[in-house]
Amino acid sequence: MPWQEESRLKAFWAAAGVEVAAQRERLILWVPVWLGCGIGLYFCLPFEPPLFLGIGAVALLLALWALLWPLRDSESLRGYLGWLLIGALSLGAAGFCSGQMRTHFVSTPLLAKALDPVDVDGRLVGIDRLEEGQGTRIILDRLEIERLAPEKTPERIRLKVRQTEIDAHIGDRVHVLAGLNPPSAPVEPYAFDFQRYAYFKKLGAFGFTYRVPEVTVPGDPDGIGQTLEELRQHVRARIEAALPYPEAAIAVALMTGERTGISEEDWEAMRASGLAHMLAISGLHVGLVASVIFMCCRFVMAVFPGFALRHPIKKYAALLALLGAFSYMMMVGMTIPTLRALLMTGTVLVAIMLDRIPFSLRLVAIAASVILLVLPESLLGASFQMSFAAVASLIFFYELMRGHLSRWYRRAGTVRRLALYFFGVCMTTVIATIATGPFGLFHFQQFAVYSLLSNLFAVPLMAFLVMPPAVFSYVLMLCGLEEWSLHVSGWAIRAILDIAHGVTAMPLSTWTPPAAPLSSLLCLVGAALFIMLWKGRGRWLALLPLIASIVIVLTAQGPDILVSSSGKLIGLIDRDRQLWVSTKRSDRFDAEIWARRHGSDPEDIPKWDSNPDILCGEEGCRTNWNGRAVAVSYHIAAQAEDCAWADILITPEPMKARPCDAPVVIDLFDLRDHGAHAIWPDNAVKSVESVRGHRPWTVSNRR
Repeated sequence: MPWQEESRLKAFWAAAGVEVAAQRERLILWVPVWLGCGIGLYFCLPFEPPLFLGIGAVALLLALWALLWPLRDSESLRGYLGWLLIGALSLGAAGFCSGQMRTHFVSTPLLAKALDPVDVDGRLVGIDRLEEGQGTRIILDRLEIERLAPEKTPERIRLKVRQTEIDAHIGDRVHVLAGLNPPSAPVEPYAFDFQRYAYFKKLGAFGFTYRVPEVTVPGDPDGIGQTLEELRQHVRARIEAALPYPEAAIAVALMTGERTGISEEDWEAMRASGLAHMLAISGLHVGLVASVIFMCCRFVMAVFPGFALRHPIKKYAALLALLGAFSYMMMVGMTIPTLRALLMTGTVLVAIMLDRIPFSLRLVAIAASVILLVLPESLLGASFQMSFAAVASLIFFYELMRGHLSRWYRRAGTVRRLALYFFGVCMTTVIATIATGPFGLFHFQQFAVYSLLSNLFAVPLMAFLVMPPAVFSYVLMLCGLEEWSLHVSGWAIRAILDIAHGVTAMPLSTWTPPAAPLSSLLCLVGAALFIMLWKGRGRWLALLPLIASIVIVLTAQGPDILVSSSGKLIGLIDRDRQLWVSTKRSDRFDAEIWARRHGSDPEDIPKWDSNPDILCGEEGCRTNWNGRAVAVSYHIAAQAEDCAWADILITPEPMKARPCDAPVVIDLFDLRDHGAHAIWPDNAVKSVESVRGHRPWTVSNRR
C-alpha cells in the first residue's frame, strides 16, 4: 500500500542519515581521495585544457561551498549531502587545478628530434656512477646546444659517459660532443609514458658522449643542491673505500639515494624476492634513522639525571630526531616515498612533542594531500601508490588490532613478546604485500610469491644491522673512523643479498600475469578506500567495486597484434599469451616490454620463423591469426596483392596501393605520425597518439 511504501522510504532515509552522520569525524580522510580524482581527470584528458578553466572552477565551487557552509550542521539529510557534494567537487577541482599549475610552471622544452653529433656546453649538476664496467651518467643544466635555439633548449639533459671516472666536479662547466635523442614515447598504447616522466623531471633530452667531458670553467657549488651532491660523492667515495662490490653499491643507495651502481642481477633478485622496497628510500629507512637518533639522544640525556629531571628529554630527543630525519632526506634526495616518509615521521615526532597520539589515518591523509597539491604528477607513479597503500593498510589493520595487541603484550613474558615481534613482522609483511601487490602487478606485471619468507629474515637485518651502523657512519666519517660501522652494515647487506638470490632461485618464485586494465585497478582501489575510510555497515557496499574489478580482470581481452613505432618490429600474441616477434635485431627494448606486459618471458621470445602458422618470404609474411588474414608487406611491390588477400595489412613502407581492400591498414606514415599501434581480436585499432592525445610532454610518438 502507498502508506507502507512511504514509511519504508522514510525508514531508508533515516538509516541513511544515521550512516552519513557517522562519517563526520572521518571527512578529512576523503580529502586526498577527491584531490586524486581531479588530478586523475586532468592527466586522462587527450588535450591540454585552458589554465583559466581550472582556476575558475575552483573559485566558483569554493564560493558556492562557502554559501552552503551553514548546511554542514543541517538536520536535513539532503542539505547536508548537497554541502558534501559541493565540497567533494571543490576538492576535485583543486586537484585538477594543481595538475594544470604544475604543468604550467614546469614548462620545460623537450627535444623534438635527434641531434647527432652535436657540441654541448653545460654545467655539471649530477654524477651517477653505474654498475661496474657500465660507465657514468651525468646531468647538465644551463645548456648551450649546437643548432638549437635558446627557446628550444631543454633545461636539463642526461648523458651516459663510457668512462667510469671523469675529471670533473659538480658545478664545473663542461664541453662535450654528444648524441642527443628525445625522451621515448610509450612502446604501445597504455604503456608507461616516459616522455611525461621526463617532462616533470625537467629532463628534455637523453643521449651519450663520444669522449670524456672537458672542463671549460671550473666552478664551485653555488647552491644547497650542488653542495649536497658534492657531499653525496664524498660519502660514496668513503663507502667504496671501505666495502667491496656489490655491498658498496647497496650501502651507497641507502646512504646517498644513488641506486645506479646496483647490478641488474641484484635488482632482479630483490624484485623477485619481494625485497625491492628495501632499496627505495621510504618509511622503513626514514623511520629507522629517526628511531636510532631518538633513542640515542634520549639515552645520552638520561645519563645525566640532573638534566633529565629538569627537562622533557623525550621531546628534545624527538626534535633532534626530526632534524636528523630531515637531514637524511636531503642527503638521499626528495623522492615521493622519502617525502611522504618525512611528512609522516615528522608528524609523529611533532605529536610526541605535543603529547598527542602519533599514529592515525589522519596522518596519512594529510601527507597524501600535501604531496598531491605540490607534486600532482606523483599520483600516476608506482612509488606514491605503493607507499601510501602499504602505510594506510598497516595503520588501518593495527587500529583494528590495537586493543588485542596491547592486551597480549601486557600479559606476555620474554618468549611470548619475542613471538609477538615475529608475529608483527609476519603480519606487516602480509598486509604490505596484499596492499602493494595489485599495484606491482599493474605497473610491473610481477608478484613475489615468497616475499613473506624473504622479509621475515631480511627486515630484522635491515632494522638492526644495516641502518643503525649506517647512521653512526655519517658521524664517524667526520673523524675517519667509519670503517668498522660500515663493515657491520656490509655484512648484513651481504646476508640480505644471499636471501634475495636464494629465494629467487626457488621454483615459481614470481608470478607474471598480463597487464590488467586500468579500470580494474580503479575499482579495486575504490573498494579498499571504502573499507578503510567508511565507518559503519556501509562498508559492505565495497563488495560492488571489488566484484567489478574481478569481473573486469577475468573478462579483459588484450591486443593480439602489436606494431612498433618504427615498423621494424611486429608482435603476434597467440591464445596462450605467447608473444612471437618478427625480428630480434630491431627494437629489442620494445619486445621486452611487450613480453612483460602480455605475460611472456622476456628472455625467451620466439621469432616468427619458428612458428609453422606464419609463412614468410622475401617480400613479406602471411598468417591466419585468430581467424583473420594478416599480411606484412616489406616491399611496395607486394602491397597490391596483400590488399586483396588480407584483413589486416601492416607495412613499414609508404602505402602505394590505394585504395586498399583490407579493412585495417597500417603503413609508415601511420606509425610515424601516431606512434606504436595495437590491434585487438575484434579489429579495434589504437595508437599511442589516440590514447594519450596532445599534451605539453607529447613531443613525438616514436621511440
